[in-house]
Amino acid sequence: MDNNITTVITTLLSTTQSPESVSGYVGFLCLTISVLFFGSNYLPVKQFQTGDGMFFQLILTLAIWTVGFVVHAIRGFPKFYALPMLGGFLWSTGNLNTVPIIKMIGIGMGTLFWNTILLIVGWAVARFGLLGVKPEVPSNEILNYVGVIFALISGIFYLFVETESSVPEERQHLINAPIAEITTETEISGVLTNVDDDIRSETFFDKLNTSSKRLLGISMAIFSGFLYGFTFTPALYVQDNYENASQNGLDYVFSLYTGIFMSSIVYFTIYCIIKKNKPMVFPKVILPALISGWMWGIANSSFFLASNSLTQAITFPIVSSGPSAISALWGIFLFKEIRGRQNFMILACGFTFAVIGSVLCGISK
Repeated sequence: MDNNITTVITTLLSTTQSPESVSGYVGFLCLTISVLFFGSNYLPVKQFQTGDGMFFQLILTLAIWTVGFVVHAIRGFPKFYALPMLGGFLWSTGNLNTVPIIKMIGIGMGTLFWNTILLIVGWAVARFGLLGVKPEVPSNEILNYVGVIFALISGIFYLFVETESSVPEERQHLINAPIAEITTETEISGVLTNVDDDIRSETFFDKLNTSSKRLLGISMAIFSGFLYGFTFTPALYVQDNYENASQNGLDYVFSLYTGIFMSSIVYFTIYCIIKKNKPMVFPKVILPALISGWMWGIANSSFFLASNSLTQAITFPIVSSGPSAISALWGIFLFKEIRGRQNFMILACGFTFAVIGSVLCGISK
């Protein structure tokens, strides 16, 4: 077993061996890591003030880029293609909505919706060869189709789940602390400072009523899902159409991550100009954002590893529906965003369809 894993790792990191020789079980192992990290990467930042999310995204994408550089170095600095940077631009644009989405409908529901759309778009591009990409036909097409349908049905169940936005811990004392307990000048100054931070961090989205937040949050999640779905298309196009292009997806990670980081720098610069050089900056979110970015970078690299041996027609449905279930579980047990017996029953149905869909897509190889 250990010798097999060593051989696989050598194959994946080698610049000369073909990734198709990787065992299927290692592909599923990488896919499991990807699902867990994609479903959990926003947990570190959930309980911190992020304002409008622009500063958070800048730090997040910096961390993502560092993961890409490490992968690029491990791979022996393969040829850099510019086209996959377009995928990074699409992802970065979609990710601008992440913080507002989480604020309006919660981390669980946000991930559920954008991953459902990501599933449709990403799977269709890989399966039918859209936009110049060669089609990837599974061994058992019927099982693959049924698996995708089951995964989509799981997303329909999630539509009827009602969520509650949780309050960051650093704001709880402003709500719960009795006025009588705030007696010293230092305590009063501290409370006033925190109140000022809360007011300063309030955005347009915070002022919406519950119905408007839900409608706008779902709409933004769907839009982001479309952009996420095309993130890997430029890299696939290079693999299928460029002469002597590497067939190992890891060789396009650095290009993709560079596009993500550069786009975020451009967006943050524009944002600073609009805000007249007074951006919302929250120092406490720096470390959580870095951790979140490293998790996403590892998850995405693991996805590339899994796709090397399983093909994206197999991995996309699983990596799209799996994180939705993981993030929903965090929303239930950690953040208490999803409550009530009816919501739990709906989620249980959604999870069941997601699991069945993932299993069917997996065995369709």
